[in-house]
Amino acid sequence: MSAIVHPRRSTLVAGFSVARSVCAAVTAGRRTAVVVDARLAHLADAVAHPAVVVALDTARVDASAVAAISARLRDARVETVVAVGGGTTIDTAAVAAVGIASPRTLRWALDRSERVAVVPLPPPDVAAIDVIAVPTTVGTSAETNAVAIVRTDHGQRLIVGESLRPRHAVLDADHYTTLAGVQVRTGCLEALLRLAGASTAERAHPRAHAHAVAIGRALIGLGDGPLSPAARLRVARWSAATQRTAALRGRASFSPRHWYLANEVSFVARTTKMRATASIVAGVWRCIEDGDPRWGASRPLKAFWREVVRETRLPTAPSAGIDALVTRWALPLATRPDPDALTSMAVRVERWWGGRAPALPGITAPDVRAVLEGARWAPTPRASTRHDSPPETIPMRSRGGDHT
Repeated sequence: MSAIVHPRRSTLVAGFSVARSVCAAVTAGRRTAVVVDARLAHLADAVAHPAVVVALDTARVDASAVAAISARLRDARVETVVAVGGGTTIDTAAVAAVGIASPRTLRWALDRSERVAVVPLPPPDVAAIDVIAVPTTVGTSAETNAVAIVRTDHGQRLIVGESLRPRHAVLDADHYTTLAGVQVRTGCLEALLRLAGASTAERAHPRAHAHAVAIGRALIGLGDGPLSPAARLRVARWSAATQRTAALRGRASFSPRHWYLANEVSFVARTTKMRATASIVAGVWRCIEDGDPRWGASRPLKAFWREVVRETRLPTAPSAGIDALVTRWALPLATRPDPDALTSMAVRVERWWGGRAPALPGITAPDVRAVLEGARWAPTPRASTRHDSPPETIPMRSRGGDHT
């Protein structure tokens, strides 16, 4: 018999200096673990009184590490988990928490992730323990969604299920004050593209378009303005709102087509997913504008973008507009891959997401290669031609933790 899991929204608390008091209240009387980005380990004691602290090296967390963390927390008889960090940290804690309540489910999901790109979780045997997400970056919405990314030897995989959605989301403005402006604007872009990507599908909830447009306008306005502490908190709240309003309701699954290309570019090039996204999204949207339905529906994307950019002085054509926004915000791009890397990226997209797969049905490696050839890459530095060159990172990344 399975536990009954009803879809729920994360309980959200936002404000200045709220993390300590909120975490203390929601973990009171329960044995608590803190899973924290190792670069932010000093925050562990500031948000809870943990029985266990797990400091993550987010650059090295993979499926085996998630399994080991889950086993450690289960052995420690943890009753609730506080996750402090960016998207990777929160995803790791959410997936590990599934294994605390149901080790069998976690083993099945991680094993399945080695063979398929998307793993829907089965109904749990018992209800998952509560996860309290305390994000230190903006834009990922990991603190309020029911999807987690797990890295495997074969690539980055999606695990999907209501038991992954954090029970509480604590948006503390104090955690965003040291983020570089480019990080905050990258978060604005990530949240905006979540809405725009969903708008490439025709099917939608009756209020989805209006909510998506309102949130999109707010995000562009904030990204264009001075990033005061209050503005940064509003970015975090609007990002969370993409999951908590009707903006994404009724949309066809897998509709943000750009994400799947960015995922494979990121994996092969060892760069961040948002650098990859900034480089390739305009090319994907050009395919949609040109009327290729395999990449998405042109009409709703154009309608969404036209209304969102009203009074912003951005082009009303979606591909030109998003390209101009990336330029206006001076967002970092991925370095141009060499021909072999481009081939690998294209083949991987078809292998895991295209062909007969539900994410990009009918998309082939040559289709992907054409998009990548026309993408907007950063110039290749001479030093980066060495195969042992370090991964690209967003400037000042360590101040807010990982940002995927």
